[in-house]
Amino acid sequence: MTRLKSIVGRQERVVSISPQATVRDAAKAMAAANVGCAIIMNGPKVVGMFTERDVLKRVLLNNLDVDSVQVGDVMTTELICAGGDHKANDARFLMQRHHIRHLPVLDDEGNLLGVLSIRDLIEDQVREMSDYITMHEG
Repeated sequence: MTRLKSIVGRQERVVSISPQATVRDAAKAMAAANVGCAIIMNGPKVVGMFTERDVLKRVLLNNLDVDSVQVGDVMTTELICAGGDHKANDARFLMQRHHIRHLPVLDDEGNLLGVLSIRDLIEDQVREMSDYITMHEG
């Protein structure tokens, strides 16, 4: 079974921004990287996450100005996180149980290793199935 640190180690795009960034700046950074969330950092510490859902539910539906509202005012602060040594099945369980699409993965000291998405888990599961089929062909 795959450990999360190996999955996030394959990632090319993790967007991290400061809490003082505007919602527009965060949305532009997420769109440029083609990701659905940004991790909000205060120095080396993860302080929140800003997702596409946050844009819809906390900004647009409340008629907030994307050019003046700071991400720190509308980000998700109660984060569900996993450790790098957790297994992919653990992440699937957490994401399903908490109805989330993105899962920050931290090392033992609390430093960000990456952000796991549902897509990452699906790609890993397909890779494992392909490897299994290849090993058992013949």
